Amino acid sequence: MSAIWTTLLGLGDKLAAHVLLSAAAIALGIAVALPLAVWASRSEPVARATLGFASLVQTIPALALLALFFPILLSLRAVFGEGLPTLGFLPALLAEAPLTAPYIMAGIRTAAVWTIGAATLATTIGQPSLGDPIFAGLQTQNWVLVLAGCIASAGLALVADALLGLIEKGLATRRRMLTFGGLAAVLLGIL
Repeated sequence: MSAIWTTLLGLGDKLAAHVLLSAAAIALGIAVALPLAVWASRSEPVARATLGFASLVQTIPALALLALFFPILLSLRAVFGEGLPTLGFLPALLAEAPLTAPYIMAGIRTAAVWTIGAATLATTIGQPSLGDPIFAGLQTQNWVLVLAGCIASAGLALVADALLGLIEKGLATRRRMLTFGGLAAVLLGIL
């Protein structure tokens, strides 16, 4: 049991890389999906096309998507650096936020947990993550490494879900302290 704890304590750099990778993927997903959802809510053809495309993407295995989008992500990184571009249409999105925010946060929570789990696959394309000890352990049959990577990834998903749940509850009950407290904790975890 102490071998697992020792291994877990040595995963700090992989955990940090995993958090940044997951946060970047979630932020990119929100930046694309939120305006598209607003547009789809106002246009039936856009809604059908969006749902069809989302269904198509869900049928493609995660490893194939990583291989497909890795060059695109590298290009975006070259263009934007480490930051994201500003969103000029954000005020229009905020107009509908009070009614939709709790539902949007529920979707973000689900996406965050899924993304944290899927980010372990980034190891297969050379991106450091909590998948490193999992894959290294599988290759060498070192089950302590596999278990430590899985525990760290699952723990990170549970913490992210709890913090995003705090934000969701704050939005649903209109309690700003809960919302901003959860948001501050998420931002501190990323930075």
